[in-house]
Amino acid sequence: MTETTTALRTGRRAAAALSALALVGLPPAASAQPLQDNAYVLDLFQGPILAPLRVTGIAGAYAGYAEGIAGMVANAAAPAVREPFSFRWLEWDVAGSISIPIELFENNDFDNSGAIDLDYSNFVYLTLGGQLQAGDFGVGVNAELQRYSITDAAGAETTVVTGKYHFLGGVRLLGDALVVGAGARAVTLGLAAEQTDLTIAGISPEVGVLIRPDWASYRLGATFRMPVNGGRLLGEGVVVDRGVRRAGGLILPNQVVLPWEIELGLAVQVGPRPLNPAWINPRDQERELREMIARRRSEREARRELELLTIADPEERAARERAFAAARARERAADERELAAGPAVLERDRRARYWNWPREHLLITAELLVTGAVANGVGLEAFLAQNQPGSERGDSAVGTSGAHVSFSPRFGIETEPIPGRVHTRFGSYYEPNRHGRLGSGRVGRQHFTFGADIRVLSTTFWGLLPEVSYTVQASMDFAPRYDSVSAGIGVWH
Repeated sequence: MTETTTALRTGRRAAAALSALALVGLPPAASAQPLQDNAYVLDLFQGPILAPLRVTGIAGAYAGYAEGIAGMVANAAAPAVREPFSFRWLEWDVAGSISIPIELFENNDFDNSGAIDLDYSNFVYLTLGGQLQAGDFGVGVNAELQRYSITDAAGAETTVVTGKYHFLGGVRLLGDALVVGAGARAVTLGLAAEQTDLTIAGISPEVGVLIRPDWASYRLGATFRMPVNGGRLLGEGVVVDRGVRRAGGLILPNQVVLPWEIELGLAVQVGPRPLNPAWINPRDQERELREMIARRRSEREARRELELLTIADPEERAARERAFAAARARERAADERELAAGPAVLERDRRARYWNWPREHLLITAELLVTGAVANGVGLEAFLAQNQPGSERGDSAVGTSGAHVSFSPRFGIETEPIPGRVHTRFGSYYEPNRHGRLGSGRVGRQHFTFGADIRVLSTTFWGLLPEVSYTVQASMDFAPRYDSVSAGIGVWH
């Protein structure tokens, strides 16, 4: 079954992905200090959560749950995790979202630098993912693309496109008890301006694991992602001015880094609805059906052979054999019909098993995200703010982002207050402050998130597709100097 979600994020920083989406007219601040040469690293750390609506609604605490395409952003084992509504041996799914900012709030400090971002333009945030599962194996791809434009004091425009990608594969072991996944995480950064077209790319490994014993009420998950180190920007438009490489009016970094991450998660579910139901392999069921029919046929033949041995009269035995042959033909036809209808009948049974489970549940998730340090780091806003008024004053910004390891504890709750109709989520997470040098005393901020799905429509689209129930969805994220609202559509499970 396919699932496509279209989300509209509102709020000046809800849509302000990655960091400084808004740079036009940015006032002088610590985050707008100048860069003097290329001896720095661009730190692509992202504090506020930009993720699928369900992940946002529970404050990103998803590594211990790790289901679906959304799980790939939190746990590398996610592609092989069978969801309770997975009924077929071969399953595929796609999901996507597009976000466009709407100016509703003036409370915009996306990167928690302490400076209010005043403007941004032409911002688009796009995610797209796909997943394919075959038996115990699964593969998946997920991409996040963010495009926005900045304009300097002279009116020259620079377009920035960042991309984050996951290429993952996983396998279920010990039944469903252990799921292991691995793959690669990649990052791209592109700059386009007049006579400038530059791109940087890097890739590194990531591994993940999920422990989910059958019928247990808990899960444990963990993922480790190596740092993604990109070298110099490649392409056209680089100029060297007094030994300093520039493009589009910006002093270029020696390297772009997506820091290493460790994500540790726990999920616990209370209530009558099972968290970890054993997945029924359709091929095992169909094999058992074939074996049952073969045993039944063999038992019938054994009884007939025994009966024929008790008949001494040749004519009576021959008549009995002819009767058996006619019965055998009828039984063989019935067996073939049962075998032909078997896969569909068994799938209906698996679907009925899922839909007959009680809906009441309370899912509690917790997580710790640890993000590595970046030497000589500069945040994206300081990098992009070089062309803004006032950026020529102050001390060097080198070392003001990622000077130390960051810790982000997260907590979420999910439940269904109106069974079969309304699904709600609540969460909170701490956004560490990556700005300022080690020992500066700067602290992060606490976020509170909310989300809901409301089942509104079931349709087969005039019989063209199996019946599917659709939902309207929303998620919200609030923190000091930050607020975001997202809406979309999805599939009810």
